[in-house]
Amino acid sequence: MTPLGRFLEAMVNRSKLLSRVMLGIMAALVIADILIPSGYDRFFWESLSGAGAVYGIFSCWLIVVVSKFLGSKFLHRKEDYFDNEAKPNNLIGDPANREKAAPHD
Repeated sequence: MTPLGRFLEAMVNRSKLLSRVMLGIMAALVIADILIPSGYDRFFWESLSGAGAVYGIFSCWLIVVVSKFLGSKFLHRKEDYFDNEAKPNNLIGDPANREKAAPHD
């Protein structure tokens, strides 16, 4: 196995620890934003503590919801969309009659 493969395997094996560490880092960043103001705010909501975190969570949620909606409307197909054997059409014919037909020369 390659070194990258071993590294990724180790990360998967320690996924709970990794997610807790990442949540801790995110919480520390929000606390740091509350304790240490940025000093440069173009808009009033940037001066609110934790506004960037709230904006980020809302943006990610919105991306997921819009993507699911677009996927369900434009990409989703019925389960038997490609199943021509169950519902034969004029192009391929009935599968039961296909074997009985004479081979083409």
